[in-house]
Amino acid sequence: MAKISKENKIIINNTINAEWFFLTKRPDIPPLPVWYKMKLSALSKENKKIYGVGIPWACFWYENTTELYLHDKEYRLAIKRATKMLYSEQDFRKHLLKLKRACRNARKAAEILDTKNLRNFNNKQLLKIYTSAVDKYVLSYVYGFITWCTPVLQHDAKSIIGHYEGKLKKINTSPDQALGILIVPDDLTIYQEKEEALTKLSKKYKHVLNRYKSEGFVSANYPKLYKEIERFINKYCWVGFNYIGPKLDYKVVVNELLQARDKIRSEQPTKDDIHKACKFNDKEKHIFYALRMISYTKDLRNVTDDYVNYCFGNFYNEVSKRVGLTKKEIHFLWDDELNELIKGENRITSKYIQNKRKFCAAIAAPKSVGLKQYYIGVEARDYRERVFKNSNQLSNNSSQSAIKGTIASTGVTTGRVKIIHSASEVGKVKKGDILVVGMTSPKYMSAILNAGAIITDDGGLTCHAAIITRELRKPCIIGTKIATSILKDGDLVEVDANKGIIKILKRKKIN
Repeated sequence: MAKISKENKIIINNTINAEWFFLTKRPDIPPLPVWYKMKLSALSKENKKIYGVGIPWACFWYENTTELYLHDKEYRLAIKRATKMLYSEQDFRKHLLKLKRACRNARKAAEILDTKNLRNFNNKQLLKIYTSAVDKYVLSYVYGFITWCTPVLQHDAKSIIGHYEGKLKKINTSPDQALGILIVPDDLTIYQEKEEALTKLSKKYKHVLNRYKSEGFVSANYPKLYKEIERFINKYCWVGFNYIGPKLDYKVVVNELLQARDKIRSEQPTKDDIHKACKFNDKEKHIFYALRMISYTKDLRNVTDDYVNYCFGNFYNEVSKRVGLTKKEIHFLWDDELNELIKGENRITSKYIQNKRKFCAAIAAPKSVGLKQYYIGVEARDYRERVFKNSNQLSNNSSQSAIKGTIASTGVTTGRVKIIHSASEVGKVKKGDILVVGMTSPKYMSAILNAGAIITDDGGLTCHAAIITRELRKPCIIGTKIATSILKDGDLVEVDANKGIIKILKRKKIN
């Protein structure tokens, strides 16, 4: 493996500059599936083999939101080990092959929970199938964790493309736009495959979509389109499921077809055009290749999340019938609680789950994870406060007049803030609004198309928001960490995505 230079160590240390590194904050993710990835990946021998260390996690659930933190010392060591791998073409390719195999095995193991009648299995058999799927799912996450270890790669890519600004001007492209094109995966991911299928369907039936009234109107007058939509749902129903769904249905697909019909893609150069203009050397080509594969890896990891958790949903439904808890309540169990409940060794009450849903926390550390480091209520709040104070997050200071982030797509615009916490709120965003979100996903496309600019708390150069906004040529600033906390609906802001700064021009008055 390549050595870590002094400059790269500085980049890593500047990225991880607090005891706890705030990784992400997302809505609608229940504890159980996240805790599997935290606890078991922290303990995994494969995790230590790949990254050289088990990484302690801290996770908090409150107000229907999940916060994830990684401990700085171990995370820093993992990034150094991963960086060596990313800069070694041979080692990185080997890692990618193992990742693909792990994701394939995870989906295959989970498939049983989707295709078999679970009522035919007794509790012991059901738990065995589920545990096998969980183990393989965790392994896919361990390999996919490399997508969180790319600060050096992203820094070098930005630096390299900046040197070619003059040559890129000749093909009417900025460095940021060129970088966005260069890191789009060559191989189609399931998400891209689904988008292409949508686009073809929308073009084929554009005359029908222009007169669309209702599901009944289509089924009665255009049975061929109705059958094609049904086939599309059967094939892609789980894509974008995330952790708790819902899966695709007729209404969602029609809405996506209407979006695809109206979607306008800007003309832009191809990868070949950029390579011809810039004539990158082999080292530069590898950096762009590595980022391209990180983009692919993110989608592969997310697709695995979608399908596995879609299948787990069937398992949770079956368990809920057997133990007298709702599916949502089961989502708030820890893994050992679920195992004991299915085996009949423990009785979990709805009251206990209600308290847990208000505020709970879990700490996973390789040396002490077996000590049941779970917290509920006041203890969880206190622990979260200690982690927060020693993290890289800024305090929620409502007087702050400017927010900084990473430039994903250039441009400057002004508009009113619309904050979205889940895909159910995309209708809030009207033409020209500034979309502010923890992180985007394909479920947010209608809001992205309407927005004048996008601001996110999380994400890097290969995140969904960065790739989509560069394609649409909309201003986008990512990785602010605090935008959804500082900004409020209705605030008037200027998004300067040429400098990576969001200026608060006027606060909305609160009556």
